[in-house]
Amino acid sequence: MNKFIGYFFQKFIHSPKKEWIRFDNIFMVLGIIISVATLTVALALFEGYENSLKEVILSVNSHIYIFSEKNDYLNKIDQQKVTNFLAAEDCVLAFDKVIVTQAMATSKNAVKGALIKGIDWSNSEAYQDFVIAGNAALSEDDSAVLGYRLAEKLDLKIGDEFDLVSPLGTETNILGLTQKRKKFQIVGLYRSGMYEYDSKYVFLNRNSAANFNNVDDAITMFEVNLRDPDIDRANYLAYKWQYELGFDYQISSWIDFNGNLFSLLEMEKWVIFIILSFLVLIASFNVISAVSTSIIEKRKELGILKTFGASNYLLQKIFLAKALFIALISIFLGLVFGFLLAEFLSWQNFFLLKGDVYFLDTIHVDYSLKNLIITIVVTLLIVFFSILIPLKRIGKIQIIKIIRER
Repeated sequence: MNKFIGYFFQKFIHSPKKEWIRFDNIFMVLGIIISVATLTVALALFEGYENSLKEVILSVNSHIYIFSEKNDYLNKIDQQKVTNFLAAEDCVLAFDKVIVTQAMATSKNAVKGALIKGIDWSNSEAYQDFVIAGNAALSEDDSAVLGYRLAEKLDLKIGDEFDLVSPLGTETNILGLTQKRKKFQIVGLYRSGMYEYDSKYVFLNRNSAANFNNVDDAITMFEVNLRDPDIDRANYLAYKWQYELGFDYQISSWIDFNGNLFSLLEMEKWVIFIILSFLVLIASFNVISAVSTSIIEKRKELGILKTFGASNYLLQKIFLAKALFIALISIFLGLVFGFLLAEFLSWQNFFLLKGDVYFLDTIHVDYSLKNLIITIVVTLLIVFFSILIPLKRIGKIQIIKIIRER
């Protein structure tokens, strides 16, 4: 039987009539290629966006945050208690004391809202990795590192000076009460890839931030980085620490702030996949048409084969194998075309994301074996069931009518 099927395959490929380049077969192939390529590109874009966003969030942000539940700041006693607790935890890679507050950044040409982050820059490796120009060292009291987008909006460059104005703080001088204002010099530019941070962050050393906010030795929070195996356990650890440290502290993980976002992205990815799968369904109409046309054209040959004892099952198997062979080649070409198109989208600079909407301003693509298998399986299943529909015609072919026609 296999030799019989192989013979018809050879005849199909080497046929003088070039059956495999007929218009209906070409439309069938193009339909599958385009639909598979579209699915591949869509999943690659979603996968790349999700992975890149997670990577940036985890590299820019810490994994667990510890605040005071009752006050805006953690005092010395709180700091000592939390420091001793974190130092004893094996899952903690590093932690830092941070001061965070809002302010207005002003230059000669513009005024923008900013988020001040006072850090111990010498211990913040992640921060130093994202300083793309100038010096990451905040060694002087008037040194500042700005998000590069914020610097662009203020029309500032490295070495320029700007003012930070506290909307809440006030100071007394000969003119009475005025808003707290202090001049800083830009020593570096910061770029994380997250639009929100690059357009708002102003980094100061922790002492400068404390003086600007008149908080002396108090801090806003502890930022905790976990070891790699424990990053996805951040929610559990935050809950556990909340119980162990007591309810004088508010403990949140990166999942608390971003979990809903990633759940939404995952849901959107598969909703888009289901919607785009209808392209394969539409392409399957070409499959039905091509197989039906082939059966009609070969009615006489099929009738003759039936007279020699060929069963309907054998004849259906021949047409099924032939159509699946074409479909597999089409799926492969669709995957290749999809990969090339996805890579092109990641390289090009004509179309970029809106950072203020999508958090990232560049297109990233990524591929996973799971997405690849799902794309192939779904396409094959739709094509397979589409082929079965016209194969019923073979069973309805009547040998006597065909003989009379001849």
